Amino acid sequence: MHKCGYCSHHRHGYMGGWQGWYRAKRGDIGSIILSLLQDKPMHGYEIISKLEEKSHGMWRPSAGSVYPTLQLLEEQDLVTSEEKNGKKVYSLTNKGKKTAEESKTEAPWEEKSAPARHFMELKEVIFEIMATLRQIAWQDNAEDKVKRVKEILGDTKSKLADLLNEVDKPKSS
Repeated sequence: MHKCGYCSHHRHGYMGGWQGWYRAKRGDIGSIILSLLQDKPMHGYEIISKLEEKSHGMWRPSAGSVYPTLQLLEEQDLVTSEEKNGKKVYSLTNKGKKTAEESKTEAPWEEKSAPARHFMELKEVIFEIMATLRQIAWQDNAEDKVKRVKEILGDTKSKLADLLNEVDKPKSS
């Protein structure tokens, strides 16, 4: 089974596109939500969106993991909720604020911020390339161009493999 980072059944609960960098353990997501709610009160979908934004799109927990966690946090008197504009908005209680401040759980995007950002930059380039490939494929008599594209992509894949296998040289000061 592939872990492509694009399919919804691979994204939910995972941080990390192709490598599956992070999968929140049950206790972690509660601590992460408490940490996020230190910024401001939020409704469930906003929490999911904010987590995806902070992780540069590499982690989007499912509603099936966020909402039960919010319910549990509310039962533990760590968060409270109130209806605002038809949405249930969660905020930290005093106990929740203290727990969030004492929590040692590091949000997954803090450790993986640069790699996640790099991955997103590369993903944007790939989408641009895919648009060009689509245009080539839909041209009349594209057989010759498709053959050339396959050669170019084969060369590119080899160069990327070489780059991946390069040993980083220490930077001189």
